Amino acid sequence: MADDSLLRQAWILYKRGQFSAALESLESKVFQFREDPAFFRILGLCCLRLGDWKGGETYLQRSRQLDESVHRDTLLGLMAVAARRRDYGDAVRLGLEILDRDPKDRTAKKGLARLRVALAAGEGGAGLDKETLGQWLPSYRRPNSALRVWSLRIGVILVIAGALAAGTWWGLTLVKRAAPSEVRQGPDFSGFPLSSDTIQAGHSFAVTLTSEEVRQGWERAQKAFQDYHDSRARYEINRLLLSNASAPVKERARTLIPFLHEPDFARPDDSSSYQEVRTSPAIYEGCTVRWSGVLANLVSGDKKITFDLLLGYQDGQVVEGIVPVELTFAALLKNSQVVEVLGRVALRDGRWLIQGTSLRDLGYRAP
Repeated sequence: MADDSLLRQAWILYKRGQFSAALESLESKVFQFREDPAFFRILGLCCLRLGDWKGGETYLQRSRQLDESVHRDTLLGLMAVAARRRDYGDAVRLGLEILDRDPKDRTAKKGLARLRVALAAGEGGAGLDKETLGQWLPSYRRPNSALRVWSLRIGVILVIAGALAAGTWWGLTLVKRAAPSEVRQGPDFSGFPLSSDTIQAGHSFAVTLTSEEVRQGWERAQKAFQDYHDSRARYEINRLLLSNASAPVKERARTLIPFLHEPDFARPDDSSSYQEVRTSPAIYEGCTVRWSGVLANLVSGDKKITFDLLLGYQDGQVVEGIVPVELTFAALLKNSQVVEVLGRVALRDGRWLIQGTSLRDLGYRAP
């Protein structure tokens, strides 16, 4: 049995209105709680509170699959999801299911009353607003009015203080030179080897560079790193590692790799194309890809999920390429699902694949 203390703490965070904190505490534990309906229920409700309706629906549906009795909060959350997409018939059905269990359930009664009004308005109606749908979800503690008053007073004080500070700063900038821009932390870039030490003799290299090209490649890697274009930096590093660059140069390039960030949808990076990776996978090892396609040959294991991504198949009958993908995080997936995969190129046993770091559901491909 998974540790229930984590779920209790996450629910406390939800009740305090700290939805992001609750979500963050749970998302990395999906494998541990993969058969726990309460885990997916809390995840789903947090997603709904944060405005992620698609993710919330996915988690709540999973909770419903795992729970024979189906928790009331799960049904209320799904009722809100159905109402938001204007599937009022499904929303009414869910509300009636709650009333079948407890005819006195006031939330379900109020929800059904609002749904009747929405049904009467027809397709041209305004629909149900976010505040109304939020009332169907489990409540959380909001700051009281006194606290809001004090917050307002403190806010006014801070604005005044900020204005004074800004004035002082502006005065100082007239007599002082601006501070240098922040430099991203990484290995020591000083002391680049002299030009005579930047290349080595030999013909067994995948990339052959001149001394000046080695220097320029290292400069491009540094600049990309400082500009937070980590995929571009990794490409330049790989190019140096596969080239005739000298051992000191390669060692210096290799020390930069641990400082590169993992691909993240919140931090867009330059995605390499399928043709680029397919042609030279070694040069693109560790580089970011962000590709969409149809999911096939899905295999869900205890520690990882693997599938083939049919690139371009979601837009027509032609498959641009078939790419093996590996996930080490849990996700609710099905064959024929259209997904956008964010990840890195990896080399293994003489072939290349994508190690996914994030994934977005884009629906299903029509047969």
